[in-house]
Amino acid sequence: MDNQWKALKKEFYDTGYVVLNDWLEPELVERTRRDSHAYGGIEIFEHESVSDLLCHPTTVRFISYLLETPDVAISPFRFWNHLCKGSFSDGGGWHVDDTWMANTPLTEVLCMYYPQDVTEDMGPTMLLPGSHRRLYSPAQTAKLGWIRGQQKVVVKAGALAVTFPSILHAKAAHFSDRPRSMIKYGYEVTDAKYGYYLTQESYDNFRRTELGQKLTSLAEVKQKDDVLWNSYWKSHDSYTFQDFKHQIGVVGRALRKHLDHEEVEV
Repeated sequence: MDNQWKALKKEFYDTGYVVLNDWLEPELVERTRRDSHAYGGIEIFEHESVSDLLCHPTTVRFISYLLETPDVAISPFRFWNHLCKGSFSDGGGWHVDDTWMANTPLTEVLCMYYPQDVTEDMGPTMLLPGSHRRLYSPAQTAKLGWIRGQQKVVVKAGALAVTFPSILHAKAAHFSDRPRSMIKYGYEVTDAKYGYYLTQESYDNFRRTELGQKLTSLAEVKQKDDVLWNSYWKSHDSYTFQDFKHQIGVVGRALRKHLDHEEVEV
């Protein structure tokens, strides 16, 4: 691998994130911009522009390089298009999306994609470098406000922030009349013990390409109302993509299927 990728990997492990600029074709950036400003939440993942984004060959190769394995899968954990239509909106609190024990191999990464320019008044994401190496409880992060060393992700359209899922991050207040989208998704090491559900529309969308088929090899099709946790789904619409690794803790596929009263091959 060339020296640029080695330097990016070192930055990623040292700070907990790295921002990739000018990695995507302008045509793809424009398609994702149009769709992301029209479809918020999870609906965006049923559109071809976003499946092309998640299945971008160069990005996937880089993720494999970070995770040190060719066997990488799309992780639906935190799938969401965070869309601010414009005008004022308050910032979000500091939090982490998952934990990582520094003495264990990294098995997943979190991605934050910006389909349009993001200026300081557009509610940029804030990241705290180095925070990925510590453990935080919600009670601790709820007390946080301005933090010395915090960095605002002020970027040009098409930038992709690849982060540890354990990094502290928040959203700054939005004062602009311009819309701002941040599409959040992730990748993880492929592991047959785990898997997740996709809606039929999303499943078909991702599997249009050979790479998409590989990245969703563990996905199963199931609609929202057909799963055990449908009461949870109805009250938390952001989790339309059922990820049973994170839904009830780190458990195996057999246990998850048992809880859904499905047949399990022994």
